Amino acid sequence: MNRIVLFVLVVCALPVSAADLIFVNGTIHTLVDEKPSTVEALAVDAGAVIAAGPRSAIEEYRTPETRVVDLDGATVVPGLVDAHAHLQNLGAMLSNVDLRGARSAAECIERARARHEELPDGAWLIGRAWDQNDWDVQDYPTAAMLDAAFGDRPVYLERVDGHASWVSSATLELAGVTRDTEDPEGGEILRDPATGEAIGILIDKADDLVLDVIPEATGPVIEQRYRRAVQACVELGITGVHDMGVDLRELEVLRRGEREGWLDLRMIVYLSGDATLQAYEGSRAGLDPSSRVRVEGVKLYADGALGSRGAALIEDYSDRPGHRGLLLDDPDVLQEHIERVFTRRLGLAVHAIGDRANRVVLDRIVAGHAAVAARDADLPSLDALNARIEHAQIVHPDDLARFAEHGILPSMQPTHCTSDMPWAPERLGKDRLAGAYAWRSFRDLGLILPFGSDFPVEKTSPWLGLYAAVTRQQPDGTPPGGWSPEQRMTPLEALLGFTVWASASIDVPEWGTLGVGSRADLIVVDRDPLANDPQGLLETTVTMTVVDGEVVFER
Repeated sequence: MNRIVLFVLVVCALPVSAADLIFVNGTIHTLVDEKPSTVEALAVDAGAVIAAGPRSAIEEYRTPETRVVDLDGATVVPGLVDAHAHLQNLGAMLSNVDLRGARSAAECIERARARHEELPDGAWLIGRAWDQNDWDVQDYPTAAMLDAAFGDRPVYLERVDGHASWVSSATLELAGVTRDTEDPEGGEILRDPATGEAIGILIDKADDLVLDVIPEATGPVIEQRYRRAVQACVELGITGVHDMGVDLRELEVLRRGEREGWLDLRMIVYLSGDATLQAYEGSRAGLDPSSRVRVEGVKLYADGALGSRGAALIEDYSDRPGHRGLLLDDPDVLQEHIERVFTRRLGLAVHAIGDRANRVVLDRIVAGHAAVAARDADLPSLDALNARIEHAQIVHPDDLARFAEHGILPSMQPTHCTSDMPWAPERLGKDRLAGAYAWRSFRDLGLILPFGSDFPVEKTSPWLGLYAAVTRQQPDGTPPGGWSPEQRMTPLEALLGFTVWASASIDVPEWGTLGVGSRADLIVVDRDPLANDPQGLLETTVTMTVVDGEVVFER
């Protein structure tokens, strides 16, 4: 499968004209032809790269009005693209209680206390990113703990992966959850084994019982969240985000942000599920590559997360016998949703983490495409429709080659591997690790890997993802040599995953490189990410971020 449309790297490929920006005196990696393709200087005009090559030749584009950036030994690379993230959720977490890194339930409560004291009576206390796998005592927390700290306030604390919540008794009451409430299909209400009462933990679709009663954010709140999240991204060198799960209200705010000029990112939008698709009247055809908002496709879900034991496995969880996780929808229903996406000629992204879920999604994508093709002889191939499986974390070895066979891309997040590796072997057992976070196995099949972070499930920094991809180690360097080191990527492959491959996965050849004719999305960093210095990736500082030729951040 070849999705890469190459630019020819030549000086003066476009007619000589005045440049808005010229970059000199550093290392400039264009990534043309999936190689570093290092040049001495780069010229930008009207949002595009107009020349790349020797400094003497680039000087022809210089006028008194040109801004010349003296890199002073710094490095330029294409802007980083996070191919799977949740921008609105990041903005919400920045606005609410951030529980990432908390080492106990008590620490989560302590972090939430300050926000509780600011809120009026009856207002919801909302937070995100607790993870019991990081606690010394890894039991799930309870509503009683929240009740003791916050009384009758409704409290909603979302787990780090977004596939479980910890709620107070007041929240359970507002949601109508009692001991007699049945588990919804695709969800689980955790209960006290002695009394049958809900303990305050809701897994996957059981979480919807609460989400249905939380007051919706207003338009101004949505905009404020986006503004905060965008700023956080550009400071880290992110120039584009594949935003997974956008509803129509959020889409309108993003489009307004593009019109008003405050949206300093390229937003590749995946609509939130089948219901949003059916209400959406647009398409993805004919979009200008200079656009900041591009509706690419639809995000669907097959299962939950490994950390909360919601990922659907073929065999039992090794640390919970008799339990195999959850498929969020009947496979026939999932296929109906897939067929609607293909009928609309939109891209498809399906969340699948467990090996059972990945097998079901592969089966249903292929069957759904065949069913639509039987009705529509002009239906493009799966490759052309940009069908993707998001995460593809645990794949049965028998199913790896099916991705390449059918032109289905694995969209993966390197930091999921390094976050999960302390406890994943307990969930899976040794035998299932062969298909876990199998980047090299996919690459050896000839597939490109669009890389992302899944923020705010993981930290926002793409530099953590680059480090994880090349080391399969945590930031402290453990384990020595990396976990399943045969799956590591080279520094170039890791960078391609966050640039060229992320853009190629949605067929926009003008993004992801700095070849002549590319859109001028680039960053200036204080060290070379291709220098084979893993520790240096963690210490990288972004000094300038440019989107479409516009400097959107400068340190």
